[in-house]
Amino acid sequence: MKTFLTERLLLRPMQVTDAEPITCLLQERRVVETLAVVPWPYQRHHADEWLVRILGAQEDGRFHTFAITLRDGGEFVGVIGIHPEANGFWAEVGYWLGIDHWGRGYMTEALQEMIRYGFEELGLRRVESHHFAHNPASGRVMQKAGMNYEGSQKLRAARFDQLYDRVNYGLTDDEWRAAAIELRTTGENARTT
Repeated sequence: MKTFLTERLLLRPMQVTDAEPITCLLQERRVVETLAVVPWPYQRHHADEWLVRILGAQEDGRFHTFAITLRDGGEFVGVIGIHPEANGFWAEVGYWLGIDHWGRGYMTEALQEMIRYGFEELGLRRVESHHFAHNPASGRVMQKAGMNYEGSQKLRAARFDQLYDRVNYGLTDDEWRAAAIELRTTGENARTT
């Protein structure tokens, strides 16, 4: 499985030894309450069981899940994954970040790299994601990474026995390529003037 370097991050394959930092970071309820399927209270056996499933899914190519670590020092700060549908045309991206690392742009940086990976290396035609309506910060991450708002669904998500609205974002390969061309052209024009 691949490893990716961004400006400040190293995205690497998950490892069995990640159970401890995962458990530590998911002790914070504010992180867990933004995630659809993570149990609460979160305990070490949850991380061990999840890693067994993820590592098995990675081996047979169904999931592409990465530890988000800081390039400088290697600290484990979160997880991001891109999970293609069986048809291979589109995928959903999911992610979480330890609370001490919120608001620093790390997740936008990681999401941009996962989108690039999905389109350039996995050959996807569409990438999508969603968040609970009560977590608008996740929507800002998606917007900054270039994803487009595609609407909300009333009471389409559940967490802790409560229903929430789900906010949807998506991006096609054509939209992503057009934005990349525009960015390069704008940058070239700025250098020549």
